[in-house]
Amino acid sequence: MKKRTIIAGAIVVAAGLVTVGGLSAFGGSPANPEAGPLPDGVTVVTQQVYDDAYAKLKACMKEGGASLAAERVVGGVYEFSVLAWEMPVYDECYVDFAPIDFRWQVAHSYESETFIRYRECLTDMGIEPGKDADAVLAQVEESGMDVRTCFEPAANG
Repeated sequence: MKKRTIIAGAIVVAAGLVTVGGLSAFGGSPANPEAGPLPDGVTVVTQQVYDDAYAKLKACMKEGGASLAAERVVGGVYEFSVLAWEMPVYDECYVDFAPIDFRWQVAHSYESETFIRYRECLTDMGIEPGKDADAVLAQVEESGMDVRTCFEPAANG
């Protein structure tokens, strides 16, 4: 789906390193838009639920002899990389994290680096950005903006 493509980070492969953590990486797909049911007992993905699930992902990776690299938090969302040859372990471990990660990322997409840039571009075009991710996304689509320009370095800076 177009929305998930825009919201999601792309998988980047460079020197055996795969960057994951975006919706399209593994958590969201048109065939399974919510990445599966939430675990038993979880009805709402809170910060604590998200943090606990991420800790379980890391523990699973360690148990499988793999690790998460280049970890950081952007807009309240965990981002990380995985060595390409550790992807089978990641694929196995991410299954339990996926439904929580997907819901958390959707809920926090407005504060993601992507949407911050979209809001800046809309402002530069004289358009007051919407108050949520859906509104901003609609404005981006309606404006016909070339979103690549939102991510290019300024010509003078």
